[in-house]
Amino acid sequence: MIKKLGFMLIIVLVVSSFTACGSDYIMGNKDVKDLIENIGLKKEEVFNNLKLEEGKDIEEFDGKAGIYAFKEERTVYGQSLKLALTFDINNDKMYGFMYIKGFKDQKKDAYDLTQKLQKDLNKAYGEPATYPELTNTISKMPNYEDLPEKESADFLETWKADDGLDVELRMTIQEGQNASVTLTYKINTLPEDWNK
Repeated sequence: MIKKLGFMLIIVLVVSSFTACGSDYIMGNKDVKDLIENIGLKKEEVFNNLKLEEGKDIEEFDGKAGIYAFKEERTVYGQSLKLALTFDINNDKMYGFMYIKGFKDQKKDAYDLTQKLQKDLNKAYGEPATYPELTNTISKMPNYEDLPEKESADFLETWKADDGLDVELRMTIQEGQNASVTLTYKINTLPEDWNK
């Protein structure tokens, strides 16, 4: 009886440790979990839940309606990036959030960050759900040395996450050495009552 009880206790501890590690890794950090819990709520409620004061902690991002960026960078998968919340401009409900980093004259740094995030996201969510016919996916992205020098390019990859979310990683190269990397979490299907 004691042997069975000891064996069961060991199994419970092992399973719970795998579960805890997996969920922490999948979420990337506490911000992601907190933000996912606020999807579908109106801006005022989201700001209250996250203890944000507009103008002090968060502000409209580059004059774009419905996008509010934190003034301080946040960390996701060990990387320091700008975090922005995205709201539906028709009903003020949060439908997602994104981490953004711009690179001026540092296309190599953008490439390296994209590769690292892709590996982290593959570990967290498994194989990408990007349409296989697309030629501009991150998994098909050429080596850094073979990227276009004088023209723009856009590479992306998507994953299906829990809670009805899609995760999208995008690297955009402007002409020359400027680039940006965006990691977006957004709902993939609007609930029937979304516009109420």
